[in-house]
Amino acid sequence: MGAWNYNPWENDEAADWFQEFWKQQNFAVLINEISQFNPAEERYDAFRAACYLLQTLGNPYIWPAEYLAELKPLIEQAISILTQLIDPPNDEWGFLDMWGDSADVINAVEEQIDALKMRLGELA
Repeated sequence: MGAWNYNPWENDEAADWFQEFWKQQNFAVLINEISQFNPAEERYDAFRAACYLLQTLGNPYIWPAEYLAELKPLIEQAISILTQLIDPPNDEWGFLDMWGDSADVINAVEEQIDALKMRLGELA
């Protein structure tokens, strides 16, 4: 893994994911990355990249109307999965191992969770 810092955009996998998202210019790429997440595939950094766009663009006034019904469940799912990244339910979740149990990456994921909770509050 080519990672140079702990933010969701600071690694090779995330950079590749962002490029694919902008190339396709389709929110389905973001939605699918989150809704079809499987820890066995170890696409943790692509998932975090998708969550970053969700936390940035997941405001009901910004989010595409055609996907508005999916916004709240998607944010809830993203929060749940991000939580499991830093508090894994079983050995199948290797995110922390990949990052050497770094407190910095845990803090970065917690910041993403907080940002998504804020977005969720905007939908209430």
